Formats: sequence, C-alpha cells, structure tokens
Amino acid sequence: MTRALPRSVVARTTLGILLLAAVMGVIFAVMASWRVRNAEQDRLIARVHELSATVESTASVACFLQDKTLAKEITTGLMKNRILSGVRIRSGDQVLYQAGGRAPAKGLSRGAVDEISRTIHSPFDPTAVVGEITMFVSHAEIEAQAIAYSRYTTWMLGLQLAIVAGGVALLVYLLITRPIKGISDELKWLGVRAGMRLTVPSFHRSDEIGQLIVNVNSLITRLTDAVATERDLRKAHEVSERRMRLVLEKADTGILVLDENGTVLSCNPSFTRILGGTDTATTGASLAALLAPHGPLVAGLIAESFESGQPRDADLEIEARGRGKVWVELSVNPLGPNLLQGLVNDITERKRAECAAHELAMRDSITGLLNRRGLDGALNAALASVSESKQLALLLVDLDYFKAVNDTFGHAAGDLVLREVANVLAQCVRRTDIVGRSGGDEFVVLLPGIEGAYKAEEIAANIIAGLHKPIAVGDGKFAHVGASIGIALTGPTREPAAELMRRADVAMYAAKQAGRGRAFLRHQSGPPSEDGPRRTAVA
Repeated sequence: MTRALPRSVVARTTLGILLLAAVMGVIFAVMASWRVRNAEQDRLIARVHELSATVESTASVACFLQDKTLAKEITTGLMKNRILSGVRIRSGDQVLYQAGGRAPAKGLSRGAVDEISRTIHSPFDPTAVVGEITMFVSHAEIEAQAIAYSRYTTWMLGLQLAIVAGGVALLVYLLITRPIKGISDELKWLGVRAGMRLTVPSFHRSDEIGQLIVNVNSLITRLTDAVATERDLRKAHEVSERRMRLVLEKADTGILVLDENGTVLSCNPSFTRILGGTDTATTGASLAALLAPHGPLVAGLIAESFESGQPRDADLEIEARGRGKVWVELSVNPLGPNLLQGLVNDITERKRAECAAHELAMRDSITGLLNRRGLDGALNAALASVSESKQLALLLVDLDYFKAVNDTFGHAAGDLVLREVANVLAQCVRRTDIVGRSGGDEFVVLLPGIEGAYKAEEIAANIIAGLHKPIAVGDGKFAHVGASIGIALTGPTREPAAELMRRADVAMYAAKQAGRGRAFLRHQSGPPSEDGPRRTAVA
C-alpha cells in the first residue's frame, strides 16, 4: 500500500484534502438541503407577519375612517408579495376591500396556517378595536421558493467546499511544503563537520522531510559557536542594563519597586520629584502613606495585583509638598512572588483639560446656558428628588417670530437676541431654578420644589411679559419676539424625563396654535389649558 501512494508530500497532502472535502461535501449537502428548506419556509411565514405589522398603522387609519380607497391601496401593495394569495381589510362587520382569497393547499406541513389575522386598533386609542386585516397565505408559492432556495444553497455549498479544498491544498503547498524544501535546498550547501547525525527514516528517505533531516545534521556542529555567542550576549546584556539604569534615572515617569507590604524598596528621582519629597523620606516608606489620603485604595490595589497576578491602576488626587493638589496615575504590576513594580505619572494637566472639556460640552456656546446634554443631566437629577410635597415644573419656551429676526437683521443679530432672551429668563426665575437652551430658538426652564401650578404659571407670565419688550440689535434697530410656553408639572406618579418633556412640548404647540404669546399647562392626563390674562384654566 505504501508503494501505491505518491512519494511526494505535496501529492499525498493534496489527495487527502480533496478526498476529505468530497466526503464532507456529500454529508453537508444532504443535511443543509433539508435544513435550509425548512428554515426558508419559516422565514417566509415570518415575513407575512412582518408585512401585517408594517401596514398596521396605515390600516388603523383606513379602518378608523372607513376609507375604502386607502384600504384598496394597502391591499394592492400587499398583493405584490407572491406569498400572499389574498388580503381582506374589515371594519366592524363591513369589508372595506378584499383582493384574492384563500388558495387551495394540499399536504400542508404540521402547524401550517392558511391565513393570518391581525386586530387593528384605533390610531388615537390603543384600547379601541376598529377593524381587522386578514392575509391568506399561498403555501404553494412558499414551497416553491423554499425548494428553489434549498437547491441554490446546496449548489453554493458544494462550490464553496470545492474552492476551500483547492485553496487549502494550494496554501499547504505554498506556505508549508515549498518553504521547507527551500530551506532544505539552502542548508545542503553548508559545510559538514564531524559530530552527531540524525537517522533518516526509510519512509522519508526520498522526500522533502528526509532531505531536511539530512541538512539539519550539518547544523549540529555549529553548537560550539553558539557557546561563544552566548558569552558575547552576556556582555551585551550588562551594557544594556547600565543603559536602562541611566534611562530610569532620566525618565519623567516615577518608577519604583515595592515589596508585598507596599513598602518602597527603590525609586527613581522622578517619583520623588512628583511627590515633592526627598530620597531619604521616600525609600523605606509605605506607598499607601505617601499617597494619603488614598491609603486604603492603594493598599487594595497592591493586594489585588498580588492576588490576580495582573496590573492594577487608579487615578488619585494627592497633596504634593510644595506643589499643592496634583493628580497622579498609579499603576502596580507584579514582578515576582514578593515584588511589585509601580509607575507614577503626573496627569494634573490632563485632568484639568478633561474638566474644562466636560464643562464646555455641557454649555451652549452662544448663551452660556446648559445645552441639551447638560439639561438631560439636570432634568434627571431634578426628577430623582421629586416627591408628593416637592413637585417639578418644566417650562418649554419657544420664541415667536425668531426666524424673522434672522431673515431681517442677520444671524449675528439673532445671536444677540438669544443672549438677551437668556438674560430675561435668568431674571424671571428663582436662584434655585435651572435655565438651558435645548437648541434653535427653544429654551427649557426647570423649577424644582415648585409650590404648585400657580407659581409655574406666574413665572411663565413674567417670561412672556419680559420677552414682549423690544430687543436692541444695533444701529438703532430693534427686534420684536415673543414666547409660547408649554408647562408640564409632575404628578403623583413618577414618569420618565422623556414623558415630561413630551407633555411640555404638546402644551407649547397648543399655545402656538392658540395665537402665540401665551402659556399652556398640561398635567399627566387631559388636554392643555390656556393661561389667560389673569389666571390659568387648569386641565
């Protein structure tokens, strides 16, 4: 049998890969054909459910209005899917429109359905049922598509296995066999000295592996030269250690060695400089004591690093002698069973830059007020403190006629108006209140701990009156804007920030539609109410 196999490693490897690919191809093709067919049927049925969910909102309008034209358009669009044999839209006992019907199906699989119905609810009242949409499934079309897809997948799988098998065979040749032979061809030209020799197996005497073993024998005699090379490397290592010591002394990073108790055994000058101490006061001291008041945290980092065998790090604010408060980044890493290496970097400037960037990201560049991100944080914090005795009012202030200011006087004048509006809002609210600009010409006022709806309405009336006055935009020109305000007041039950903002937005648009220059209040339920000249009718 050995003589029947090819003598070349390349030929034997290629033949084995192709035979394995053929066997796997047949097995996978049979299994995949059945599995893909069933999966495709399930996917097409799921698609029918997705179609019903897609048109549900449009169908709710058609059923609510009993619009047969719209129902026809929905039905016509759905009938473009060949997996449906019919669609019927019903409103009450009345069929608004029906196209096609139930297709005859024989030999259906277990669990197959002929039709899929979905109850249609009112677009304005999710609890009210206004109709029903029924889609009749064409199982013949589903079966045909599943069979076609299964055949296509089987062919593609066979093609893929053939390509992979050929690619693997090519890679084995290019990446393994040919390089080994190339090394063998290079090694055979090296000089041969007396010494030990490897025995070449008879099975590999005439192939590439056998040739490689023959050439490796020529390298054994070079071991004596490796001993001399090792001596040279030891000397080079000593030179490298001296250079490394010099680098540690000149590095800006504080480098230190700790024992298992966190005691500083040695450190470089940068560590002493960062702490503002002296070498005599640093060496032999406890790192937890040097980095007070974070002693427990430092001790915990050292213990965790020893226990896990992994680095641990933390950012700490400490009091450095002669430098005041500074930020340092401490990293500890195990060197052995009883030693740790510590790295300390001065990150004070980076921390200051991060704080400045964070503050800048929370403020509006034009007005200096909180921006949308800052308002989100302030609103969530205010909602967390809401109780039965301490309510929160949210005023959504939208400027009237602001677009006319930009169109008439330019965007520079518009920025002046926005800043003046910010000043007016700040004057009309209490010191504990929060004012921000959510974007464009919309402002948000948060009134935590409000005494009641009347107080929110009073502040809203003051804002409307303050913004009714002309605003100077330069060159003796004045801009006239106003404000429409939507008010949302927290109720007895907690609600998310988005819901509170939504109620304020609904009330603000109601104020816009009622003629602008007024405020509307919207509670947790009920329609918005208008703020009249003297009082507010609460919904």
